Amino acid sequence: MSYLDYFLELLKIKLINTGFVKEDEIKNYGVSCERKNFFTGMSNKTKEEYKNGDGKELESGDFKRIRSSAAMIFNLLGNEDVVIKSNSYLPSGKYKKEFEKKLKTVKRSGKKANLDAWLYNETCEVFIESKCLEWLQRSNKPLKEAYTKNTTRYYFPETAELFREIGNEILLSQYDSCQMFRHTLAIYNYLKDSKNQLLNKKIYLVNVVWEPDEKELPEEIRLIYRDQWSLEHSEFGLFYKKMKPIIDEINKLPDITFDIIYLSVKDFHSMLVYSDEEQKKFVRRYL
Repeated sequence: MSYLDYFLELLKIKLINTGFVKEDEIKNYGVSCERKNFFTGMSNKTKEEYKNGDGKELESGDFKRIRSSAAMIFNLLGNEDVVIKSNSYLPSGKYKKEFEKKLKTVKRSGKKANLDAWLYNETCEVFIESKCLEWLQRSNKPLKEAYTKNTTRYYFPETAELFREIGNEILLSQYDSCQMFRHTLAIYNYLKDSKNQLLNKKIYLVNVVWEPDEKELPEEIRLIYRDQWSLEHSEFGLFYKKMKPIIDEINKLPDITFDIIYLSVKDFHSMLVYSDEEQKKFVRRYL
C-alpha cells in the first residue's frame, strides 16, 4: 500500500460511514456515478458553472473520485446561497455563490485563474481554493516566466515590478505557493477592473484544505503525516510573509481590505449553517 492509499482508504471508510454509499459501490477509490459522490444532484446553474470552468470535472470523471476536491467543495457549499455564522475567520452573513470563478492573470495567457468557489454579498467577497489530497502528493506547478522575467505581461504597470520581484521569491514547494500567487494577482486585477463598484468591501483568498485527524491514520504513517502537516503550515507562513508587500499594496485600494487565509475543512465547516439535513450528514465524510 502506498502512502497516499492510506488516505484514500480513510476517505472511503468515512464515506461508507455516512450511510449514503455501500462498500461495493466504490471501486478503485471511485463511485459508479458522480451522483453517489454528492449529497444532492447539481442544479442546472451549478452544472453550467462547472462546464464553463477549465478543470473539466464533469467531462473528465473527476467528480466520481472520492478524493475529488471539486466534489468536496460542492458538498460543503451546495447549490443554494451560503450562510456563514459568527466566527473568528470570515464575516458572517448570507452569500451568493459561483463555482469555478475565472479571473485574468497576465496578458496573452491561454488560461485564466480558476477559483474553486466565489462567495459574495454587499460587504464581503470570499475566493476559495480547495485541496483534498493534492497537498499530500506534492503535485504543484512552478510559476511560468510570464510572471517572473519581465513586467510587460502584467496588466497594471504601477505594481508590475512588485509582483515580478515577489514572483521570483515564490518557489515550488509542498504548499501551493505558486498557485496562490497567481490567484492573488487575479484578484488584484479583478479589484482594479471593478474600480468604484466595490465600496467598503472585505476581500479574502481562502485555502480550504482537508486535514484528517492524525489519530484516524495507521500508526506507521502518523509521524510522516505530522511532519508533512507541519511543513504545509510553515510553508504557508513563509508564503504569507513573502506576499505581505502585495497584501499591503492591495489594501491601499480605496474602500478595500484584503487578506489570505488558510483553513482546514473542519474550521471552514464549523462556520457554515446547513438547513439541509442530508447535506449535514453527508459532509461528515470530510470531518
